[in-house]
Amino acid sequence: MKFIIKVSPEIIIKSKPVRKRTIKLLSKNINIFLKEYKENLKVFSLWDKIEIVAWENLISLKDEIVKILMRIPWIYTISEVIEKDFVDFENVFLETKDYFLDKISNKTFALRVHRTWIHDFNSMQAERQIGGMFLKNAINTKVNLSNPDYTIYIEIRDDKFFVIKDTFYWVGWYPVSFQWKVLSLISWWFDSGVSTYLSMKRWCEVDFLFFNLWGNAHELGVKQVANYLWNNFSRNYNAKFITLNFEELVKEILTKINHKYRWIILKRSMLKCASIVWQKEHFALIKWDSLWQVSSQTLINMSVINKASSMLVLRPLITYDKQEIINISKHIGTFSFACNMPEYCGVISDKPATKSEESVIIEEEKNLSEDIFERVISNKKVESIKQVLSEDLECLEKWLETVYLPSFGEIVIDIRDEEKKAKFPLILNWIELLSIPFYDINHLFTTLDQTKTYLFYCERGVLSKLHALYLKEKWFNNIKVLRLEEGIKCKK
Repeated sequence: MKFIIKVSPEIIIKSKPVRKRTIKLLSKNINIFLKEYKENLKVFSLWDKIEIVAWENLISLKDEIVKILMRIPWIYTISEVIEKDFVDFENVFLETKDYFLDKISNKTFALRVHRTWIHDFNSMQAERQIGGMFLKNAINTKVNLSNPDYTIYIEIRDDKFFVIKDTFYWVGWYPVSFQWKVLSLISWWFDSGVSTYLSMKRWCEVDFLFFNLWGNAHELGVKQVANYLWNNFSRNYNAKFITLNFEELVKEILTKINHKYRWIILKRSMLKCASIVWQKEHFALIKWDSLWQVSSQTLINMSVINKASSMLVLRPLITYDKQEIINISKHIGTFSFACNMPEYCGVISDKPATKSEESVIIEEEKNLSEDIFERVISNKKVESIKQVLSEDLECLEKWLETVYLPSFGEIVIDIRDEEKKAKFPLILNWIELLSIPFYDINHLFTTLDQTKTYLFYCERGVLSKLHALYLKEKWFNNIKVLRLEEGIKCKK
């Protein structure tokens, strides 16, 4: 099994040293993302493309490998190719007919041949003879060279020939970590996940800065989003997850600040803290603002908010509307996270200011305690993105009871998404089983009979613990986490 990776055309026109450097970096990223298969594949860097050769024992994992490759920025196309020894034209037809004859039957087709090195035929002669064999053996097919329904691509290189079976298209941008570090102000909202992804897509090394506004469940939910983004799009960079506890600051904003300016001062406070703590290590801050999406995101308000920071503030979503942002979140897989937790609105109030004046805002900020920012920053928490969930989930064992076999009268809630449930159905004949996906569980749980005990289930136990904790903090104490005993597994 072999794949050919075509890089973004904008890189091919770069100077030779830049092109060489970027392709080398992309090869490194591919090796990192395919680390679990490294014993069974090799990655080769060429001047305008990358080749991946995988041993035959990985054929059954082709779809999974393609899925992983499609998450890596700067890949333009991924082509799966057939590689065989070249003997003659009949040999090429016989080796490929089983794959292509069905695809061109009852259709028009064209065959394109690219010939490399010295042979006693040219590309046009190869096209006519091999194409004639396909035309003779396919059912109800015709040749159409200008606008075919299907095109077969063949490359004859030295004593080998290559045929493209399938081609997959993806983002086509620069590789991750081609530029420098930025700090993304991360939350669980649609906007935050998408703005972070777009920064990763445009070659930045992204660290995460989280402002905890309301407790452990809030923090764990956001860590889940950050870990997903890192694991899927930026795994080659060992990112940091920084937490600042803003609960005390929010309390002061609610009690000491005019309701019209609360959101603006909250956002200015975020930029102030980010600038103080990380300006020596990062070159820019990433915010999720979209022009006029909410009252604090008018041009005038954003200008006032920006002046609280000494760092460059980038807003990848500035011209996007909400539906465009939601569509991207569905495409990259963060949509369900955003649906899962309610938007925090504790400092929003009626008739917020849309045209704030900096002098008025500065005067309002004087009502805050003089040392409030110093106290917030002194208690910052810095963690590796690789460890954030595992370490926190260990702490959850003290909060949540885990059971390994349901008892009579308990109700199991399968919180996995529909795709996983269909692939690995959970069968427990002796116990009542409910199916509520994790993105609905927080609000649907309140409609259940609260005199019953419920066991949350997912394969790894990560989602079940996160959502059980969220509801426990809402004073629901009838929840446990189910980890099935060995031998009682989901049926394939």
